[in-house]
Amino acid sequence: MKRNDTFVINIPKNYMQLKDQIQAIANTLLPSFIPKDPAETSLSFHFTLPPDSSYKVFFQKDAKAKWQFQRFEEAVR
Repeated sequence: MKRNDTFVINIPKNYMQLKDQIQAIANTLLPSFIPKDPAETSLSFHFTLPPDSSYKVFFQKDAKAKWQFQRFEEAVR
């Protein structure tokens, strides 16, 4: 008997919408947070969405020296 293990990750549709929203806002704010040191390869910053949701976003510099959104997490106050 052959065994097939399948793992299903259920990501709510609203999570993907939230991720897209957070990424769009982070990309808009990014120019204000770019490090002055060109040798830096990663950065993160926080922002708040009214009324009371705070997020921390993470960026990584790619091979072409462009900042790429990596991920976000809800910031706990």
